[in-house]
Amino acid sequence: MGEDRRCRAWCDFLLGITPAGIDEGLDRLAAPDIHYHDPFVDARGLVQVRRVFHGMFEDVDDPRYSFTHCACDGDTCFLRWHFTCRPKTIARGHPWICDGITEIRFDPAGRAVEYVEHWDAGEQVYEKIPVLRAVVRLVKRRVSGWG
Repeated sequence: MGEDRRCRAWCDFLLGITPAGIDEGLDRLAAPDIHYHDPFVDARGLVQVRRVFHGMFEDVDDPRYSFTHCACDGDTCFLRWHFTCRPKTIARGHPWICDGITEIRFDPAGRAVEYVEHWDAGEQVYEKIPVLRAVVRLVKRRVSGWG
């Protein structure tokens, strides 16, 4: 991975994330007006972003990140990750795997002002829900021209 200290700090935070460490970690790494966005959530401000990270522990057991790549250019870093967990509701207890990239933009002080997770919710979530699987696959075939 890259040697950028900001990138390394976020990797370390996510690799060791626990409910008890979320607030201190985000206070250290994120600007008060941080904007967080993923396929399900659009949160603004440190209070809302804390809720997102705490909510992860309410929704899943054993969340684990691993990182394969880090690229930085100026005020932006990209982290390529592999995430595993066991959902507490849908497919309860069965391991889920998700791959994606997080884009983090920093202010001049090195704090994150934007944290955007890029990953395919259709393939990595909706297709794992039996009742939605057929619908998502039908839509993909139609959009791709194969249906």
